[in-house]
Amino acid sequence: MITLIYLTLGLLTSLLFPPYFFLPLGFIIFPSLCLLLDLNRKNNINLNIFKNFSVFGFGFFISYLIWVKNPFYVFEETKNFFLVFLLLIILLSLILSLIFTIILKFGKNIPIFFLIPFIFTITEFIISIIFYGFPWFTFSLVISSNEYLLFSLKSFGTLISSYLIIQIFCLPFIFISKVNLKTEIRYLSLFIFLPIIFLLISNVNSQNNNFKTKTIDLEIFQLNFKNNDKSLTPEKKLNIIINNIQKSTADLLIFGENNFPYLLDDFDLKILKNTLKENQVLIIGATRFDNNKYYNSLISITTSKVNYFDKKILVPFGEFLPLRNLLNFLERIVGPNNFSKGNEQRLINLSNNISFIPVICYEIVFYWKLLNKLNYNSNFIINITNDFWFGKYIGPYQHFYLTKIRAAEFNKPVIRVSNNGISAVIDNKGSIIKNTELNKTEKFKYKLNVQENINFVNLHLILKIYFLIIFLFITFYYFRKNV
Repeated sequence: MITLIYLTLGLLTSLLFPPYFFLPLGFIIFPSLCLLLDLNRKNNINLNIFKNFSVFGFGFFISYLIWVKNPFYVFEETKNFFLVFLLLIILLSLILSLIFTIILKFGKNIPIFFLIPFIFTITEFIISIIFYGFPWFTFSLVISSNEYLLFSLKSFGTLISSYLIIQIFCLPFIFISKVNLKTEIRYLSLFIFLPIIFLLISNVNSQNNNFKTKTIDLEIFQLNFKNNDKSLTPEKKLNIIINNIQKSTADLLIFGENNFPYLLDDFDLKILKNTLKENQVLIIGATRFDNNKYYNSLISITTSKVNYFDKKILVPFGEFLPLRNLLNFLERIVGPNNFSKGNEQRLINLSNNISFIPVICYEIVFYWKLLNKLNYNSNFIINITNDFWFGKYIGPYQHFYLTKIRAAEFNKPVIRVSNNGISAVIDNKGSIIKNTELNKTEKFKYKLNVQENINFVNLHLILKIYFLIIFLFITFYYFRKNV
């Protein structure tokens, strides 16, 4: 019975995330976990904690990441490998349960009310960096549909926002348990009320620091090329691209990831240059072949100049096969050649002192790898992607909303162009200004106001240190109290 409860709670947790956003469930799920874990801890049953949270993790990840099986169904020769996605589900579940077991064992004197959000946040962080990293799992996503709540990302960043969300979900447990109520509310003020005050102050300040500078007339092209459509030849694809360029009067034309149908070379660049009008800039995804290496690239082209950015964060088992010599039987999934990691700086300069941060596909989820001293003051982000691999339901929406929270966190507009959708212009608050529908062939124009925006990213580190100090203080207090 208890196993079924943990499995159910795991499944329900996935409904907090896009595309569902059943947020009231959080006030049932997390107090329930607090009650169950408090009981287990009092009975000192560590094995049960590991077993139960393995079940919870499996229920959550199997529902949340069910779309991971979709890439295996794109081609006939890979359909038989679809169960490989279960290895990822099991691995993530074991990581989650192991972290819960270890922290609960060594933090047995700390109120469960504080431990639950701390453990989930630590799990989120570890999953983001372990092995090749998979920061797709973040509780910041549960507020990504609410433009007002998204402002917390601007002030706190991804990790601290996740902590605060879970801590708020745990609030009913304080009133249910009625244990050390005054003490817990006192420390709760340090974790929630002070950060919220900081949020309100920073909100007021940021309203006075957005300055309109320039306007870019851009056009987004969602071509909706099907990866497994054999009737759509490279020649047809190229003709579609050229026709769209010839008809466009925009200053900035943006296509999706790998929309260019050939391995890019100098001859292809000449064709694209000759198609452009004077002062137009073309952004398109392509595969480059250089020095016997393949690169997944974003190409910026004018009539006189070419810049490119090669993807730096590659998808394991998608763009390269780890330990290829040992795992060569998986070549049917990945292909015979690995893509190579790019070396270029993540910045492309346009005219009129305007620059953008190029981001390809799921690089957008690696929030700590995108900004640096070179591109910190860039004007906006261009994210090109192809979500055809993610299926029709859950995966593309999760990817889209992860892009939304990045716009709010970095306080920069994001121009997202997906081959099959969802493409959008997202402002620096995370609000959707204009978007396309999933799996439709669409294009639209938009006049983007380029602004100078204050960025709070440096403050996110300070807040992490603040939360860590407060948590260590609480740990020390309860340790001394129970000695």
